[in-house]
Amino acid sequence: MTELDRLRAEIDKVDEELFKLFFRRLELVSEVGKFKKAKGLPVTDQRREDEVREKWRGMARRYGIPEVLADNLLSTIFTVAKMRELGPSERRKVTIVGYGGMARSLASLFKLAGHEVVITGRNLEKSEKLAKEFGFTTMPVPHALQWGEMILLALPPEGVFSDSMSKYLHAASGKTVMDILSSKQSSFRELERTSEREKFRFVSTHPLFGPYLNPVGEKIALIPSSTSGDIQDVHKFWTDVGLSVVVTDLDTHERAMALVQVLPHFYMIGLSRSLELLSREMNVDFSNFETTNFREVHRIAKRVRELEGVIMEIQRLNPYAKEARRIGLRELNTLFSTFEQEKK
Repeated sequence: MTELDRLRAEIDKVDEELFKLFFRRLELVSEVGKFKKAKGLPVTDQRREDEVREKWRGMARRYGIPEVLADNLLSTIFTVAKMRELGPSERRKVTIVGYGGMARSLASLFKLAGHEVVITGRNLEKSEKLAKEFGFTTMPVPHALQWGEMILLALPPEGVFSDSMSKYLHAASGKTVMDILSSKQSSFRELERTSEREKFRFVSTHPLFGPYLNPVGEKIALIPSSTSGDIQDVHKFWTDVGLSVVVTDLDTHERAMALVQVLPHFYMIGLSRSLELLSREMNVDFSNFETTNFREVHRIAKRVRELEGVIMEIQRLNPYAKEARRIGLRELNTLFSTFEQEKK
């Protein structure tokens, strides 16, 4: 055996020990999950996660390991741990109307939770493609609405209020129907009126995360309507798939979204466009000079641009968007004036 072979064999032994320790950690996580479930505690404990992350960073510094490696590894461990904490839940019949990014994200959660799921939409070919990815099935819209207990309208506003959707909602009579729209001001009242007419139970939801797989531990906002009744079962439905539930009212939600969506997106789209323009005017490829912080900000800005259609919709529909942009511009102008005065 050469020295290289000996070293590689030693690495293999260390890898084996690492996986034994990972397995033991996940066993302990499962026990934590059982305790949380028995006590009605949420899957995500942000204070504990922050505490563990700081400990890992401290150990990384102590052993001369890059903190970014510890952060990346711990983020993956947290995600897997939350999946283990979920454990088996009550099996529910869920209908997802839609086949876009958020429909896929929610389908991945329901797969983890072991729910029965039917995916449907105007284009059954697209519905079937998404359904096959997770081992689910598909049906025509009216049949899917009759089949499901929990019905998720994972559609944009034009899809929720389309003629093809409206003519089938009577099939949801007696069921729980939830939308996932980001801006609620106009859609909420319309769906509330529809629920009164078609005799279904309407609870508005807003997943507070993007379209990625297995978003265990993320938050979802619930906004009860006049037809919601007791939402404890809806609350449990979402906590059982690993989401942290925030119950709110319509106006509070819209004001909060002006802060966490409208203003940051406004800045990010402006930043992205400004970078492109400035790069051309100064004739420089800034990609060769990215700092760590810039790279992260630029990554977010590019992602916002990729979702510009949805983001522009929020900018148009949120009733507090104009005020958020006004304050944002005012503060930028104040900052600009401060720097200009310093030059004089």
